[in-house]
Amino acid sequence: MLYTIRTSPIIALLPILLVFILAGCGGGGNNSSNGSTISFGREDAVNANVVSSPIDMAFIPGMGTAFVVISQSGLVYYFNGGLDPVNSVDLSSVLPVVSGGEQGLLNVEFHPNFAANGYVFFYHTSVSSTVNSVSRLTVTFDGSGNLVLSDSVKIIDFRKPGSASNHNGGGLVFAPDATLLASVGDGASSSTAQDNARLLGKVIRITPSLAAGTGGYTIPSGNMFNSINLQCSDVVQSAEDCPEILAMGLRNPFRMSIAGNIVYLGDVGSGNEEINSFNYTTNTANFGWPTHDGYVATSTIPGYRNPIVYYDRNDAIADAFRAEDPEGVKTGSASIMIGDVYSGARYGGALNNKLFFAEFYDGFMRAVGVDNNGGITDSDGVPGRHIIHHGQITSMVEGPDGYMYITTLYGPAMVYRLVKP
Repeated sequence: MLYTIRTSPIIALLPILLVFILAGCGGGGNNSSNGSTISFGREDAVNANVVSSPIDMAFIPGMGTAFVVISQSGLVYYFNGGLDPVNSVDLSSVLPVVSGGEQGLLNVEFHPNFAANGYVFFYHTSVSSTVNSVSRLTVTFDGSGNLVLSDSVKIIDFRKPGSASNHNGGGLVFAPDATLLASVGDGASSSTAQDNARLLGKVIRITPSLAAGTGGYTIPSGNMFNSINLQCSDVVQSAEDCPEILAMGLRNPFRMSIAGNIVYLGDVGSGNEEINSFNYTTNTANFGWPTHDGYVATSTIPGYRNPIVYYDRNDAIADAFRAEDPEGVKTGSASIMIGDVYSGARYGGALNNKLFFAEFYDGFMRAVGVDNNGGITDSDGVPGRHIIHHGQITSMVEGPDGYMYITTLYGPAMVYRLVKP
C-alpha cells in the first residue's frame, strides 16, 4: 500500500550554541489505529548539558551498551554506562570537518568486525560547499578508559559540480556482506541524480580498505555498472558510468537503515517526503528524482520504484499524522528522518518489525510495519502509529538492550531512550 508524504527544499541542520536539560521521563505518546494501546515516554540516555548538537549515535560492537554520540560540529562523545561521557574527542583534530547549515559531521558507523580491527567510519563535510567524504579511523582506549581516535584515512569523496552547502545526504550502513553503503545527496543540482557518471543523488556500495594506514576502496560485484570502470571518488563527472552506484534517483537521502537485505531511505524531496526501500542484492532501483517526486501511477524510468510511504506537507496524510500527535503543529516545512526497524523484546511486542520515522519540523515520530520484502504491512489509510512528539529528530537507533535511542539536534538537544512510562 502506498501513501503520500511531502519533502522540503532543505533540511536545516543548524548547529546550536545552547543545549538544554532533558526534562526527565515526561512526554507520552498515544496509540494510533494501527497499534495496541501503549504509551511511551522519554528517559535520559546522556546528560544533555554536555552534548552539543547531537546528530547521530552508534553502539560499539561487543561492548554492551557503550556508545558514541556525534556532534554536527565534529565532537565524538564516548559513553559507557553513565549519563556523563567518559570523554570526548574533537574529530576536527584528526580530519577535516566543516560544519554549518546542513554541513558537518553527519553519520557514524562501526565496522561489523570492529572487535578485530577497531575501525569506525564517519560521513562528513570535508571541503565547504564542495566535498563530502567518508573517512575511517581506528578506535583504541587509553589506560584511563578514554576513547582515542587515530589513523585517519580517506575512503571516498563525493564532489559537487558547483558550490552548495545543502543536499549532502549522510547515511552509512554496512550490509550483511560487509560492503559499505552510503546515501549521497544530489548536491543541490537535480541533474546529477539521473547521471550515471556522477556519485551524487545515489546509494553507493563499496568495499572499504581495511589495511592499516591505507584508505580507498574496491568495487564489489553486483552494483549497477561494470566493476572495471574508472572509480569516481573525488570526480565531478566521470568519462564512464560510475561502478560504485547501487541505486539512483534521490534528492537528499539524509538517513538510511538496513534490516536483513532490505535498505530503507528517507529522501527529503521538493514536494513530497519519501520512505523508499530496496533489496541491496539487486542493482536496478531508481527512485525517479528529479522526474518523479512522490508516488506516480506509471513511469518510463527503467527500474523505477515508488516510495512505500510518502506525504506532502499540506496533504491529508500529513494532517492525519499531526492529528494523531497531541502536540503536533503544522510548521510549513518538512524533512523526513528514518531510523531502524525494531527487532528487540521491549514494548510488549507493539513495535516488532516496525520502521521508525519522524518529521524533523512538525515533530511527529511514528513506526510503520514492514515485511521482509521492504513493503509496509499497515492496511489503513494512515500508515504506522504515533509514538511520541519531539522536533528536530536526527536519528532513531535500536540499542543492544532492546530500547530505541533518539537524538534531537536542538529544541532542545537531547539523547534519550524510548520507554514505557
